[in-house]
Amino acid sequence: MARKLFSTGLLLALLFPNIAAPQDSKLKDEFGEEITVSLITMTVRAVDGRGRPILGLGPEDFRVRVGKHEVPVVGVDWFASGEIDDLPLPGPSIPGMLEPPPAGRLVVFWVQADLNPTRISGQLRLRSYTEELLATFHPTDRMAVISFDSHLHLRQDFTQDREVVHAAIDRGMLYGKSEVGPGSGEISLMGSFDFDAAFDAASAERALEVTADALADLPGEKVIIYLGWGLGRFGSFGVQMTPAFYPAVRALRRANIPVFVLDVTSADAHSLEVGLEAVAHATGGTYHKTNILPGLATDFLAQALSGHYVISIDPETVKKGGPVTVELRGRKGSAITRPLTLQVR
Repeated sequence: MARKLFSTGLLLALLFPNIAAPQDSKLKDEFGEEITVSLITMTVRAVDGRGRPILGLGPEDFRVRVGKHEVPVVGVDWFASGEIDDLPLPGPSIPGMLEPPPAGRLVVFWVQADLNPTRISGQLRLRSYTEELLATFHPTDRMAVISFDSHLHLRQDFTQDREVVHAAIDRGMLYGKSEVGPGSGEISLMGSFDFDAAFDAASAERALEVTADALADLPGEKVIIYLGWGLGRFGSFGVQMTPAFYPAVRALRRANIPVFVLDVTSADAHSLEVGLEAVAHATGGTYHKTNILPGLATDFLAQALSGHYVISIDPETVKKGGPVTVELRGRKGSAITRPLTLQVR
């Protein structure tokens, strides 16, 4: 009898030892969808301490546990971008299991604008490093720019022109509407971007949901690079996620879009970083501060984005449900993946 499994939850475990997990208990059980599958696949970024991908891994190099029980990895596929395309591929996978993705990624720079000195100064500090990050992308990658101030704005449609993208990021730091920079390819956001919903988006969380919906049906690998200063609301009980946070994460997960956060706040720590950590962790991305040594943060991100694995497990081997953890076996480094909980019915 086929088992039904559903993925749910935002399991706030640590991606890295120095990242604090958000404390909002609602994050643990707000997300879930029911699926019936022959294989369970997970996107995993296996990286060393500098963000560089660990190459040549096969099924034996990953340890996957569902709850307390280890389950075998039956397939590993590697997808690369840029110069590492020419390096050796990992060990055996299941022939025909995965179709190769279209050439090039769709990368959205998502700018959270604010003229508060501790925030705009961080955006300006990151300018040159963002330009260097753009230079690391593969020539087939397409980039767009979206910003949020009091409304959501599409600043630049998908293009391969890095100078145009960098100029659009500058426009995104400022308040107010501007013309949408034209795209330069067959993939465009103009047909799927809901301008009315964007104008009505009253929070960054709702704006992220609108963004995810616009990207959902576009082909290929999609990534959001979030240049921002915070999510959530600070109150007498500490930082709580707003109600709009949960639909946003569900939309991002449905569209399979990881969010990689570069926190621009000019402070060693601040309350609303909890929300930024939460959205990165919930979607399989990473969170980095940029107030000190921003070049290290953007370099880590460039390396981590240069490739990922898709690992597969057979649901028939899952005897008991529980949270899924993925670790590297016999290797130094981290396995970054979207949280998943499996339950057997």
